[in-house]
Amino acid sequence: MPPELEAQDIEKARTFFQYGNDAALKSNFEYAINMYKEACKRAVDNLQFRQALRSVQRQQFGNDPSKVGRLVGLTNKKIHFQASSARKKEKYAHAIEILEDAFTNNPWDVAAAREAAESFEMLELYPIAQWCMESVQGEVGAKDDDFHRHAAHVHELCEVWPKAIASWEAVKRIDPYDEDAERKIKNLAASATMKRANYEKAIETAGEKPKETAEEIRAKLEQLKLDKMTPEERLHKQIKEDPKQVWPYVELADMARKRSQFENAEKILAAGLKANPKDPTLQQHYAEVQMTRLKRAVESLSKRVDDDPTDAATKGKLEQLQRMLLDYEIKEYRRRVALSPEDNNLHYQLGLALARNSQHAEAIGEFQIAKGAPNLKIDAMLQAGLSFEADGRAKLAERTYQEALKAVEPGDSVNFNALHYQLGRVNETLGNMEQAEEHYNEVAANDYTYKDVAQRLRNLN
Repeated sequence: MPPELEAQDIEKARTFFQYGNDAALKSNFEYAINMYKEACKRAVDNLQFRQALRSVQRQQFGNDPSKVGRLVGLTNKKIHFQASSARKKEKYAHAIEILEDAFTNNPWDVAAAREAAESFEMLELYPIAQWCMESVQGEVGAKDDDFHRHAAHVHELCEVWPKAIASWEAVKRIDPYDEDAERKIKNLAASATMKRANYEKAIETAGEKPKETAEEIRAKLEQLKLDKMTPEERLHKQIKEDPKQVWPYVELADMARKRSQFENAEKILAAGLKANPKDPTLQQHYAEVQMTRLKRAVESLSKRVDDDPTDAATKGKLEQLQRMLLDYEIKEYRRRVALSPEDNNLHYQLGLALARNSQHAEAIGEFQIAKGAPNLKIDAMLQAGLSFEADGRAKLAERTYQEALKAVEPGDSVNFNALHYQLGRVNETLGNMEQAEEHYNEVAANDYTYKDVAQRLRNLN
């Protein structure tokens, strides 16, 4: 069982949750995540807090699992080990707390979801265990029958027989000869029938019992109806009951986006904005869907132009969409920066969009703010240097590249090569051919095939 919470702990948890809500509305995701974690730490059994935390963790990646870094799996291995160690010591709440770090790195981590579900189960928090499993169901591999077995187990603990049966049917599709699956499906179907029969009998005799008992039975029947609903149906029900709720729209749209149903996602978010016109979270999700739709259209037209470069009509349409996308990105990132001026990543993204639009003076200003974040410093300075070059300020570009070079870690060949290459280019522009050759040689010593560095060295000689 989860530890008993004192009134003071509950109040603290609610305060942290509100701080998280305020930060999420301003797209200050890092702070929101920290606040939601504190709320969840103090109220392990609160599903609403946990759902809000996972939603913001996913918003950090634009609700797109493909944006999670390739090396995150290695990073999370250590976290899984720490959580496993805590579970062995029966410190289940601490294990859950540890696993939230894994979800911050990858909010779609299937292994972390299973481990969290096991810990919630040990705390007898079965509905949260069920939510953990369902939250990553879309990421499960086609042959992961072990996941579906565990999901069936959790659904059975919650007495949600239809979902438990569906999970065992998924096991059976993967392994048609699984004897456990067939046996469990029959047993669960019998359990569902018995439960329904008990409710029907209770209704028949409800008139002989106190009014409160009849109300209790109706509540159970309502719960049974909810149990049979799909996650989408539940969310639609929540919206119908209270259109001012924001998270059901976000979660529904997220489900649609995972299925690449971007038009449907747009309609859902548009309905949310109609009910909540000034909500920043809905505005951001709506903008992301719009930009994704434009990007996909641009990619499609680009392929058509590549296949037939003489198609003037398609070229014209492609240029028009590229213009629309760029204008939309600039407008959206300006809006986000205004809401969260302390977010260096937003300044960086705005700078990139401005630079693509040849607004280099403004872009430089954004990059100079963004370099305040240690993880963005080199990238921001490299981009600032490129904009200085495009703006005809070669000396300032050289100075910026040199400063960025000092921050390059040993072994970081990507940034080392990029900065030395640009220093070679800018020194050529300034007429400093000897220095240009030195910088090109630094690149060539690392990677002789890098861009056109070999040709540039031949030209200088």
